[in-house]
Amino acid sequence: MTNQIWNPNDYEFDFDDVPTYEGELTQMPIHHKMEKVRSYLIIDVLGDMEKAQSVGAELSAILLGLAAIDYLAGFFVGRQSKRDDYISFMSRYFPSQYQQFLDAVYDQLRSGLMHNLVATNPWKPRAYSFTIQKHSQRHLQTDKEGKIIFSVGHLRVDLFRAWRMYAYDLIMKPDENENEIRNFNRRFNKLDGVGAFMVQVPDE
Repeated sequence: MTNQIWNPNDYEFDFDDVPTYEGELTQMPIHHKMEKVRSYLIIDVLGDMEKAQSVGAELSAILLGLAAIDYLAGFFVGRQSKRDDYISFMSRYFPSQYQQFLDAVYDQLRSGLMHNLVATNPWKPRAYSFTIQKHSQRHLQTDKEGKIIFSVGHLRVDLFRAWRMYAYDLIMKPDENENEIRNFNRRFNKLDGVGAFMVQVPDE
């Protein structure tokens, strides 16, 4: 994890039991909606990231991780996320070590890999160059060639941390995050909720 002093116990949830719900997705209490997103993100997406890492498929893992930030940024702003939204979400919920690299993470890593399959975007000016590593303890530090080390393992853990903090804000601090709750619901309810998460179905 990038921020070694982060304590998950500072973000423990404490709320009254929410009754089981079986109606339309869009009418679910926010607790149930967030559980749908949590399950998909943590179990399926981050789970697949971990599996990819375990077999040396760092490219697959980092693509999933960078897409997951886009996914969360969409809930954060309540619509299809754009560059500023992606950066705003990371600025709020990712460790401070990322701050000076946020533009480059979006322009070089996210857009470079998603659109060009390279970590150096040929269509954007370059302030930093990245080298992707499986689980370097020098995440976001400079290597001897002047490149920024980007550890896929650290990204996965920092994504979990970002989700935990974001969910905590919406569930435990609703009065301070009314706009963010409206945004979350707007994004979740798009297409009657079927575009908010996926469910893995075993092969027949």
